Amino acid sequence: MFWLFGDDKPVPPRPEEEGTGDALREDEEPEKAVEDPDDGFLPDDAPEEVSVPDPEEEEGGEDPADGGSAETGGEEFELFSEESDADFQSGVFINSLDQLEEEDIPLSEHAAEAERVSVFEYIRRVMFWFFLAAFVVSMFLLIRNGIQKRKAAQIYREIQEEFFSAGFSFDASEAFRTDRAQMPGLEEDTEQRTIHTMTELLAGAENDAADTGEARIVEVREHNEEFERMRAALQNMIRKNPDVYGWLSVPGTNINYPLAKGADNEYYLNHAVNGEYNPVGCIFVDYRCDRSVTKNFNTVCYGHNIQEGAMLHDVTKFFNEEYFKSINIYVYTLEGIYEFEPFAVYEAAYDDEYFRVSFESAEDFVAFAEDAQRLGTHDKGFRFTDKDRILTLSTCTNGYWTQRFALHAKLVRATVFD
Repeated sequence: MFWLFGDDKPVPPRPEEEGTGDALREDEEPEKAVEDPDDGFLPDDAPEEVSVPDPEEEEGGEDPADGGSAETGGEEFELFSEESDADFQSGVFINSLDQLEEEDIPLSEHAAEAERVSVFEYIRRVMFWFFLAAFVVSMFLLIRNGIQKRKAAQIYREIQEEFFSAGFSFDASEAFRTDRAQMPGLEEDTEQRTIHTMTELLAGAENDAADTGEARIVEVREHNEEFERMRAALQNMIRKNPDVYGWLSVPGTNINYPLAKGADNEYYLNHAVNGEYNPVGCIFVDYRCDRSVTKNFNTVCYGHNIQEGAMLHDVTKFFNEEYFKSINIYVYTLEGIYEFEPFAVYEAAYDDEYFRVSFESAEDFVAFAEDAQRLGTHDKGFRFTDKDRILTLSTCTNGYWTQRFALHAKLVRATVFD
């Protein structure tokens, strides 16, 4: 028991001194524990935990199955492709990835099916782009038309201001008064006539002329100042544009425009009276008509139906019977002032004969006027003779392109300048 009191620590006995009989000879190797593949258990005397090194986790190690060697640290490997080791080392393999195109990569069956465009899908796409283009074009035309309409309104507003700036503001009906006291400065002949005959009328015979349905013409030898200013204003417009025919005015409407007469019936469809291009155009007289109103059986005027109320849009107001029976139409020319009373308004086709300007005979004209009155929405029961003259206003309906509105009016009074 010496070691219990000594300073030296006890020394553990050597294995061979414990007498266990399990000591190994120096030339023997310890028995390795082998895992039984059948049951997956280790021998009873194996350690509880066995750490098996992972070749991929070892520094520089390679899985031999991948062509590498654990002993060489991955420096030697074998390529399972057409690329050689030299190509790989030179970067050819890597660089080839940059040269790949989308079509070089095969799509899966699902992706290929999604790529296929059906006929319906193709039609849908075509229609989409078609309607998109139509929308863009329509918006462009709508904006352009709005700009052009505003421009036309400005043109005619300036012309109206210039025309009436001469200082006349008389009521056209004043031109037909026979009471000299009511029209100071207006001298009229004591002799009055119809358009074609020199029928002498007694003083106050105006009512007799109305009973026969004949238009009265008052020949004026001395004109009052307002008439002269009106003629001067027209003359000024004619100097700027020789195509100016006169001026059209319908009280109670927006129809208050200059009249033009061109070499055809096309130019003023898209040109203003000043010659400037504009789709709003101008109200113009049929090129086949004479410049003298009384020489035309039918003076025909054309103009657009602008929805904002411009040009001949207000012809539609004459479909109202009260309006139809109370409003007359006035035409101013260098020769005189002419008053027309409406007798027919209706919708016609573009190729109907409502705009005839030439007739085979006087009887042919009378038959034309009577037919027009029968077609009218309202009937005033006018009688027509070969001495009558009529005015026709023609405009589109803004419906089907072949349809037109026609308004016919009979010359009832005129003041003619000498």
